[in-house]
Amino acid sequence: MAMKRRKAATIASFALVALTVFSSSLWASDAHTAAQPVRFWEDSKDIPTSEEGLPDPNPPFDLFTTSGRFNYPYTLRHNLVDRRVPRKWRTLNLENEYLKCTVLPDLGGHLYTCIEKINGASMFYANPTIKFARIAYRGMWAALGVEFNFPVSHNWMTVSPVDFAMTREADGGASVWVGNIDRAYGMQWRVQLTLRPGRDYLEQKTTLYNRSDTRHRFYWWTNAGVEVWDDSRILYPMEFTAAHGFADIDTWPVNAAGVDQSIIGNQKYGPVSRFSYGSREPYMAVYHPHTRSGVVHYSSPLDLPAKKIWSWSSDEDGLDWRTALSDNNSAYVEIQAGLFRDQETYGFLEPQETRAFTEYWIPIRELGGVARANPDAVLNLTRQAAGADRAGLEIILNVTRELPNAVITILNGTQPVASAHESLSPQKTFRKTFPGLPASAAYTVELRNETDEVLLRHTEGQYDFVSRDKVQTGKQPSHEYPAEPNRGADDFLALGTDQESNGELPVALTTYQRGLARFSDSIALNQATGRLEVILKQYAAAAQHLSKALAWMNSDHETAYYLGLALAANGDERGARSQWEFAQQSESYHAPAIMMLAAMEARAGDRERGLKMVQQGVNNRPDLTREGAIEIALLRTLRRQPEATKRLEYWKQQDPTSSFLRYEAMRMGQSDPGLFAHLAADPERILEIATDYMRFGLYEDALDVLSRQYPSGEEVVGEPGVLHPSSYPLIAYYRGFCRYVLGQDGRADFVAASGMPTTYVFPNRPESFAVLHRALEINPDDATAHFLLGSLYLSGAMTGPAIKEWETARKLKPSLPTLHRNMGYAILQSSESPDRAIELFREGMKYDPDNVDLYLGLEEAMDKAGRPPGERARALQSFPKLQSAPAALVFRLVQVLGEAGEFGQAERQLANRFFPREEGAASVRQIYVALRLARAKSLAAHGQCSAALDTVHHAGDPVATLPFTARGLGPFLASGVSKQTVSEIQAVCR
Repeated sequence: MAMKRRKAATIASFALVALTVFSSSLWASDAHTAAQPVRFWEDSKDIPTSEEGLPDPNPPFDLFTTSGRFNYPYTLRHNLVDRRVPRKWRTLNLENEYLKCTVLPDLGGHLYTCIEKINGASMFYANPTIKFARIAYRGMWAALGVEFNFPVSHNWMTVSPVDFAMTREADGGASVWVGNIDRAYGMQWRVQLTLRPGRDYLEQKTTLYNRSDTRHRFYWWTNAGVEVWDDSRILYPMEFTAAHGFADIDTWPVNAAGVDQSIIGNQKYGPVSRFSYGSREPYMAVYHPHTRSGVVHYSSPLDLPAKKIWSWSSDEDGLDWRTALSDNNSAYVEIQAGLFRDQETYGFLEPQETRAFTEYWIPIRELGGVARANPDAVLNLTRQAAGADRAGLEIILNVTRELPNAVITILNGTQPVASAHESLSPQKTFRKTFPGLPASAAYTVELRNETDEVLLRHTEGQYDFVSRDKVQTGKQPSHEYPAEPNRGADDFLALGTDQESNGELPVALTTYQRGLARFSDSIALNQATGRLEVILKQYAAAAQHLSKALAWMNSDHETAYYLGLALAANGDERGARSQWEFAQQSESYHAPAIMMLAAMEARAGDRERGLKMVQQGVNNRPDLTREGAIEIALLRTLRRQPEATKRLEYWKQQDPTSSFLRYEAMRMGQSDPGLFAHLAADPERILEIATDYMRFGLYEDALDVLSRQYPSGEEVVGEPGVLHPSSYPLIAYYRGFCRYVLGQDGRADFVAASGMPTTYVFPNRPESFAVLHRALEINPDDATAHFLLGSLYLSGAMTGPAIKEWETARKLKPSLPTLHRNMGYAILQSSESPDRAIELFREGMKYDPDNVDLYLGLEEAMDKAGRPPGERARALQSFPKLQSAPAALVFRLVQVLGEAGEFGQAERQLANRFFPREEGAASVRQIYVALRLARAKSLAAHGQCSAALDTVHHAGDPVATLPFTARGLGPFLASGVSKQTVSEIQAVCR
């Protein structure tokens, strides 16, 4: 976006209060003067940034996913170019006396930097280059600042534009708000970052909100990148750590191998990825002797009980990652705080459920270490021996606000033994040694303010740890499910629930169905199956299973609620009403059920009654911001303008990022110059507003937002590949649908939609069924509607109906991009012959010749059909842009050529190419090492042992035409697979 630099602070009119500008010179005055209001403003910053090509046009349906990362309906962003260019990024800025913080709303809302003005150090990793690598769920990820992870790690929008706002707080503070409603689950995260006047910390308040109709898996991890040097120290108050998946428990800071992992320079043995175990302490920190500064994170164990440390380390692979993620080879660690014990553990957020928690980021200086921390102060406490029985106690303190007439007291038990009266300030580190204390005692330090309130208290060596005798280090027992013939109903239920929590919804449904095949009368299995079928939009089957479960347990409110959803989707609103009226009696399902009933009343024309029910639902629930927005819309349409205006201001305080609230404010006459550009950047934002209106029968309002002329050009900041609303077929289909509901003619909209591009259009909203079916009633030969309907079916794992719609689209318009790819892979996932898939992939190449998935799918189908490696290699080599082919095709081609014994040809495929790093996937070094060893094994099998052993001996040598061989091969040569291959070669060549 072309930004006009503003020296005066600016903010969109949607902010809660007008901005007042303050010169930073006000903060240069005496530290004891009254704190000044916090400045906040929008600006821009030029940062060298990786170039990125267009995303993958192929929809990543869950049924096709093998990586464990489920991304539909998002695009995959894998098209990375090895080149950085200057890019102007919008910034949202906060500044008080002590801190100056910058947020990047177009990079997932990352908190980019927070500079401590006293010493000029940044608390976080302000990477001077935005250098992408394939790490995130969708691919692109950058190492910088603080990342917000919900409902999955390195989430779908981590380097994409998100919703944002800036507000003035009542105490003179200011906040930057960032958040997003995800497309996959319809859930929202929202973070409020606040600087307070006179406070030397950044406050972070997070709200997680399942605004959808069904439960979904989730976790939360705040992930802060912190730049480090070899002498930097990780200061977590813990004695034990756990591995991913709770596979083992080890000691901290010195692990079982005798390595002190808290010192960065010692991390030379692969990535360090450990979770705190057995500690309820609320803080964690990193301190840098290099700069005599650091950062503390604080959050109550009632808020975020879990902590993690991550480091790439400085082995060969870790150094390679430094190159992949930065242009200055800087190192960083990640300090992370989360809700659950590890990142393999997910919970379920129920419909209309919220979670909220608070964190603090505190800069530290001149401390040397951390013994105790909270939002008021950070303490380091050290002993200095003074003879056989005496010691000096050095107290070093950073405070986060002015504390005139503070008292620091040392106690032996409850008895004070020394004290100091000081006026403390964030501007100066307090340091004092109390000499001559008996060495045998464990002393307590208290910090009190002038009103005698205890701000911090710490006793030497005392932490809230689990008793050591209750911890068994080493490998931990894991739960194994019985073999399928030996499973009971509870085993099927537990396994399916695990699979749901991992996002494997089609797999979980199959598990439940297999359980029902053996235990058809299981209430729990019928309930779980029906609930998941509702989530997958398989409403007819869901109604059967849920009705069966409810017949046996008619007091279950959850089952009644989901049965109501299934019945309503099947057109039985009377039956749905009965179920929701029962479900709303439950505290857990009152809010979602009452909203369904309110929407039903409003759609039937009784908006007054619908409004009363909405207000009943949001009463004492300020977290239900989706329903709050509907309250305003209903008040406006009922012409209750003063009340609507008052409630609008209330709900904007709860969620100033809401596009719906911004749109309602505009409808009510408020100015918001940036709103339409924000909506234009992602057509799904428009559909989100429209579907909320449609749910309550407000079709005129839905038509209004769908019919707007949205801007284009530099002011519209979106991610690569996003279509403009004027070219997005679902916008036009929804517009035509609304016209028909209103008794108008929507045919022109349907005709326009049918001619729009379908690339990057991945429907998944349940409302789209009615919209697309209506379009096909008007024009059964609409190939675009059939194609999108097929995608909608497959988004719910309904392969049969999807293929049927796509087959119709193929007859009408076979040139639709990704059509044959989708059909071919759907066939491969079914029980049909791979020959059918081969036919579809080959046919697709005539219409979509540059689609890599057609060639990969063809090779996979040929492999299933038993075709030889040479023939499969030729299929891959027929890709017309082989020299610039993506890594996935090149790596597979290398493997297949290796299987065919064409090792020289395989190795040549790796020359003169850029291969982006990808975490958790095969790297070019891994592929190369496997190829070299496969060549050696082939030589050995043909009796050429001298050449075979020579190939093994030189497998790690650099090759001039393959720059990636210059370093980093060691870990792959030392892997278990490589060692096994070498052993097999040596066994042949003895």
